[in-house]
Amino acid sequence: MFRAASNWQKSFMRIRYYHPEDDPALMELERLSPRGLPEPFVHYRRRFIDRAAIFADHQILVADNDGAVVGCVAVCVKRSQVGGRPVSLGYVFDVRTHPEVRRLGIGTALVAAVDQYLIGRNVDGVYGHIEASNLASLRLFAKMGYERVRQLLMLFYQPYPCIEFPEIMPRTSDDFMAEHDLIEAVHSTRDLYVPDVAERVKNFGFSRWGIDLGSSRFAGVSLFDQSYVFQQWPAHLPFPSEEEMRRRGLKSLRLFDEAGSHNPALLKMIFDTIRDLAVTENVGKLTLLVDRMDPVPSFLYAEAYKQMEYWMVFKSLNPDWIPEWQDAPIYTDSREL
Repeated sequence: MFRAASNWQKSFMRIRYYHPEDDPALMELERLSPRGLPEPFVHYRRRFIDRAAIFADHQILVADNDGAVVGCVAVCVKRSQVGGRPVSLGYVFDVRTHPEVRRLGIGTALVAAVDQYLIGRNVDGVYGHIEASNLASLRLFAKMGYERVRQLLMLFYQPYPCIEFPEIMPRTSDDFMAEHDLIEAVHSTRDLYVPDVAERVKNFGFSRWGIDLGSSRFAGVSLFDQSYVFQQWPAHLPFPSEEEMRRRGLKSLRLFDEAGSHNPALLKMIFDTIRDLAVTENVGKLTLLVDRMDPVPSFLYAEAYKQMEYWMVFKSLNPDWIPEWQDAPIYTDSREL
């Protein structure tokens, strides 16, 4: 498919589409690419493609050097909007390069192959997220023409028992269409909005929590269990068996599509209820991804035990389009990061 010169062993590397037989090599590559603080971890998943598959339109590209898998990258295509204009955008993630062949141009070749793949599909632009401290990746993407356009924060929370019962008990539903109109009203005008997140994660322990007292007195938040897709495992331990993962079974709840930031007291009732239930539901952590520009209630920052900062980097692939980003928070897709 794609072909790129590699300095490794003076041979030629080709970048091709993923096929299921690549999974053992890709899982090995995953184990060789630990990340995270304070403890390095790897993602445990049954198939490497599982994370990409939560996006409807996805592809994985593999760097193959004489039959050896030395790198990979995942990409999905979304129909979204920027500055009120409908656009087709690529999202690039899970870039991996074998430690023994790093700094030989493989990462650059993978990103270039993603660009080539997306241009072939007439996609308008492409973006990704890079941890702020990952200077090597920031330099790589900058060299490829990507610009930093937004800062995002991943907020981490622990399960915590309620000291006092909430005055109002939030209602909950496992219907992915629950409060869909409310979510559309709050988020649909934002850059990068997509309407199908809840639908794509509906089978992953999805639930919608809300309080509605009429008029503008409302609040709500959705969640899904990321451990259905992958679980984090300490990098220094052997990769777990299926039995070990079932025994450990820690859930990782991702919160998203929050509504009611203008009613912080109501939103906190929901937040406290979810954290209280998490104590007895074998939950390891809860996370929320927010745009730094998003005026979310201050308690969401105050109660986080950790936060990680990311740059969103973007590149236009359409020579006739210059994106006009709104001076407002973007929509953060909870399937990313």
